[in-house]
Amino acid sequence: MSGLPTVDVTLFVHDGAATVGAAIESVRAQTWPALSLTLIDDGSADATGAILAEYAARDPTIRLHRLRHNGGAVAAFQRGFWCGDSDYVMPKSADDLIAPDFVERCMAVLLAHPDCALCHAGGLMFTGESEIRSVYPDTHRLAATGADRAARVRHVMVRYTSSPAFWGVYRRAVTDRLSPIRYRAGWDHVVLAELALWGEIRHVPEVLYWRRDGGRPVAALARAATAQARVGLTLDDSLAEQRWRTPLITTAWAHLEMFSAVALPHAERLALMADAVAIFRARWLPLLRREAAALAAWLPEPIAALDRYDPLEARFAASSLAAAIDAAGALVPEIDLTMHSLELAARAGAPRRVAA
Repeated sequence: MSGLPTVDVTLFVHDGAATVGAAIESVRAQTWPALSLTLIDDGSADATGAILAEYAARDPTIRLHRLRHNGGAVAAFQRGFWCGDSDYVMPKSADDLIAPDFVERCMAVLLAHPDCALCHAGGLMFTGESEIRSVYPDTHRLAATGADRAARVRHVMVRYTSSPAFWGVYRRAVTDRLSPIRYRAGWDHVVLAELALWGEIRHVPEVLYWRRDGGRPVAALARAATAQARVGLTLDDSLAEQRWRTPLITTAWAHLEMFSAVALPHAERLALMADAVAIFRARWLPLLRREAAALAAWLPEPIAALDRYDPLEARFAASSLAAAIDAAGALVPEIDLTMHSLELAARAGAPRRVAA
């Protein structure tokens, strides 16, 4: 074991008593010897805590962290990158399973390619009854390689869709360079695009990752990726951010936010932002137009409601609406939101009487 790079699997779970035991066993069965397992109980209220405690008590390679409140997927994944001091890290959900040689096979690729930041594997989707539903096609595997970092990023933006490409072994020297994860729809897309700036993304072609029951609808994921949802607040009040209503537009815009603040020359950052607009329009244009049109149809109601708010509430609500309008205008300029933007500015800036 001595001399081998260390890998920490960080498994985060919230109320996952039904599946977390199988997920832990799939990690404990790994053939890579320099492996540790960090269990993060994300505020579970079911029997999860007891299950994790039992594993930690009998296995010295397992560390257990308990959080008093559920912080959601974004915070949990961020902790996976920030916790521990291993050479490599593998964030892990409590639903999915990995083949016994998953880590060993990914590590072989990472060690053979020092510029590789992430290695994942082929995957399949199975049901709770352990029946195979489908195998992920080759198009779900990333091969962002070569010295041209802009080309690597473009590959990720063109290709990445969902698991299993996200759930792999990451080189911690690269993840330490990443921006804090923003609460935005498509945050996983953004993480991989930024990762590709600083290193290659490769894969093992064999099916070694098994995803339980598939993903959630895009709209549900977008709602869950808001700062308000993280703490259980409603998204229908005046103080909630509204970009969750346009999840694909917000995913593309989140790339622009990230590229604007990476440690690259100004011209290179602008070029990446332009690439993001072009690529996501090419991938999703009909859906982007549908989202922008739905936003345009919804906007009159919340804009009119600004008249009922006090000045601070109105200004805050208007800023959330403006952020959604700006993103839609940048990605889908053919859906004209100019009048909504002008009315929003007029109503938000109108003087209001504050109650004594």
